[in-house]
Amino acid sequence: KIGGDLYDIFPIDDHRIGVAIADVSGKGISASILMAICQTHLRHLAKRSTSPAAVLSAINAEMQKPMRQDMFITVIYAIIDLKENCLTMARAGHELPLYFHQEAGAPQVIQVRSTGMALGMVPPEIFDCTIQDTRICFEPGDAFLLYTDGVTEARSQARFFGEGRVHRALRPGGTAAVV
Repeated sequence: KIGGDLYDIFPIDDHRIGVAIADVSGKGISASILMAICQTHLRHLAKRSTSPAAVLSAINAEMQKPMRQDMFITVIYAIIDLKENCLTMARAGHELPLYFHQEAGAPQVIQVRSTGMALGMVPPEIFDCTIQDTRICFEPGDAFLLYTDGVTEARSQARFFGEGRVHRALRPGGTAAVV
C-alpha cells in the first residue's frame, strides 16, 4: 500500500539534526509522489536556514505549482540542537506535538501550541504570516512526541485510540498501551 506519510531524521551539521513528520491529504501514488517532492525540498532547504518556519515557508512557495487544489500537506519540521539541548520547530497544520516534562516532581504532558497552515492551501503571502518558530529546551527525562493521525485514528474493536490515550501513554505508569 502506498501513501503520503513521512517520518524523516537527517543530520544538518555536526551538532544539529533535522526531524520531520508529515502527512499528505489523500492516498495512493499521487500522495506518495507529492510527499517525495516535499521531502526533496525539505532536505535541500534545511541546509540553508536555521529557522524551521523559514524552511516551511520556502517549501510552501515551491509546492504551489505541483499540488492539486484538493491536496495539502501537514508537517512539523524541527531542528534539534545537541549543544544547547533545545529543539526549534514550526508546525504547518499537523497534529500538535506533545512535550513530557517533570514540573516540581509532577509529570506533565503539554500540547505544544503553534500557528501555521498546511502546505499548499494558501499562497506564500498568507502562509508566511501564519507560520512561526517555537523553541523548547529539555531537561533530563523530558520527551517530545511527534505523531500522525494514524496513531489517534488507529482502531481496536471499532474504538479509536484517540488523543487522550496518547497523552496517558506518555505518563510514567500510564494506562494507555501504545499501538
